Amino acid sequence: MMTMLRIARKALLEYVREPLLLGLAFVFPVLLVLLYYVAFGESDTGLARYMKLMVWNADRGTFGDRLIEALASEQFEGSPVLELTLVQDPALAVVPLREHKVAALLQIPPEFSATIEAAARGEAVPPTIVSLAGDPYQDNYVFVQTYVDGAVSALVRQATGQPETVHASYEFTTGTGTMSDFDFGVGGILVFGVMFTVITTAHILVKERVSGTLRRLRVTRMRAVDLLGGVTLAQMALALVLVPFTLGIAVACGFRSNGSLLLAIGVGWLLTLGAVGLGLITACFARSDGEAANLGASLMVPVVLMSGALYPMPAAPLFSLGDRVIELYDFVPAAPAAEALRRILVGGDGLDAVGYELFMIALSSVLLFALGVVLYRRLQLRRS
Repeated sequence: MMTMLRIARKALLEYVREPLLLGLAFVFPVLLVLLYYVAFGESDTGLARYMKLMVWNADRGTFGDRLIEALASEQFEGSPVLELTLVQDPALAVVPLREHKVAALLQIPPEFSATIEAAARGEAVPPTIVSLAGDPYQDNYVFVQTYVDGAVSALVRQATGQPETVHASYEFTTGTGTMSDFDFGVGGILVFGVMFTVITTAHILVKERVSGTLRRLRVTRMRAVDLLGGVTLAQMALALVLVPFTLGIAVACGFRSNGSLLLAIGVGWLLTLGAVGLGLITACFARSDGEAANLGASLMVPVVLMSGALYPMPAAPLFSLGDRVIELYDFVPAAPAAEALRRILVGGDGLDAVGYELFMIALSSVLLFALGVVLYRRLQLRRS
């Protein structure tokens, strides 16, 4: 254990002796925060997202189905505008709305057809006949609202002959309405920043080999577990500073979290172990510092993209366990980490709500780390 701690101390001293590497480890995530803040932090508008609409149709007549058909037929340049998902219970839409996986929830009440039929007989149309729930600060909610308003008004006009008007009420999803695109993107930035550890880990190990230090260490009683464990401890210790530092910069730029920042820091720290494992794998095949950086980036970027931290990924189900669908991305540690951070920072969820994500981060990280250790021992230590 003492040998491992000495190796960890030596690895941390390497950062002090190479301020450029230490600077990159801290500047990279901070730069992402600042760039994202400049792009979205001072504006209510942002990138257009997929216009996904969940629909709860409780109508006892036929006008509810006609409204759904009208929305489904909306097109732009020959392609459907809205992606509709029918739900049997509006409660099923709460989590997707809070996580911004769908734009809005359209609720068609049981008396929808009866109200329109009464209006066709000359009765006044109530001011509210459907409701739309979502986050008004999101562009996709505003876009969907426009199409829903138009479809409802057109349906009422065709059935009653009354002048076109809006007959929808708007609800704001709990935990939304006060968050900007900058607030929503901080979790993804944190994932990206932590995954930079892939490059720094590979750089340290490759430098030990290239400089001849690894060969000299092998002459001592040092074991593989001492070297790799020491480097891992150093990276985890660095993450204890890096993750809060990144979140602190975000808070200084106006970031507002709906959940526990301490829990978010824990998620980032746990993800670091997976990043270290990928760094070990990278170090097995890199022959120089430059190759370590290039290979590390080539491995890090696809992992971050697959996580869904930057944009939604298509479904990739593998199998089901009870009510939960296990997807391919669940075994990439960055993916459950991004999901957990969204739930915590955006949805305000606590530890009990992200238990599955934490388990998958730990499981996938341990598997990657174990693979990295096995490969490094066989491909590098036995050659030294």
